[in-house]
Amino acid sequence: MRKKLLFLLIFLCLLLNSSIIIANNDLDKAIKLLEAEKYEEAKTILEEIINKDDQNAGAYYYLGRTFMALRDYEEASDNFEESIDLNDKVADYHFWLGQAYASDARESSFFTQAILASKILDQFEKTVELDPDHIGGRIGMANFYMQAPGIMGGDIDKALEQGRKLVELDERRGRIIMANVYIEKEQLDSADVQMNLLEQKYGSDKSQASIYNTYGYLLLGQNRIDEAIEKFKKQIELIPDRANPYDSLGDAYRAAGRLEDAIVQYEKALKIDPNFEASKNNLEEVREELKDLNN
Repeated sequence: MRKKLLFLLIFLCLLLNSSIIIANNDLDKAIKLLEAEKYEEAKTILEEIINKDDQNAGAYYYLGRTFMALRDYEEASDNFEESIDLNDKVADYHFWLGQAYASDARESSFFTQAILASKILDQFEKTVELDPDHIGGRIGMANFYMQAPGIMGGDIDKALEQGRKLVELDERRGRIIMANVYIEKEQLDSADVQMNLLEQKYGSDKSQASIYNTYGYLLLGQNRIDEAIEKFKKQIELIPDRANPYDSLGDAYRAAGRLEDAIVQYEKALKIDPNFEASKNNLEEVREELKDLNN
């Protein structure tokens, strides 16, 4: 009798371990599909995992990530909330729920935004509480404080505080946040200081070429068009095989009224990447502008 009982217990343990291994394998497969942008396939597998085990916090989390990619922010929020109900000690779960709420708010009415505002901030604060070095959480807090109206909790000085903390964790992103904050505060010289520091440190690093893109658009926003053009040209020097820098230079030429030069840059972008939607749309619009001017 004891031998039979022991055999049964061993069999049940093996069966349980086998089920866990299968579930983990399926989750790994879904994650790879998500990373490969095969969202519908990932969604199907994740939903099957949850149907078999509705206590799988990781499956809810990745299903939320999948719905984020599909731009279904309400479903994403529901799944992130489920993952947190099962395990509220994972910083990424809270970060992505904050992201989902923020994405939903951007497409909602002012009344809905007001309701979501405190929920967004709560999730980013919880992210940083669980992991003080969570870069995404601090960026989320900084952007919230910078973009939200004061009545909803916006606070430009708190945004700057987060920017300073970010510099210690990720200098590039931290100084970009600080530059944007200074622009909001209309302290343009201070914004330039932040971007100049980045240019001096990373200006010849191909992996950091996006600094010039960010700098260029900051200058465009201040109507400093000639300076923006120079920054976009520097980006092209570093990464001449990418479409986006040419598209950005085209935007600067367009802002300067140099429409033919803009067309040349958009065409260069499309030669590198024929599916680059921004340049497709920009090229069509500028050609129409040029046609109207010539009529």
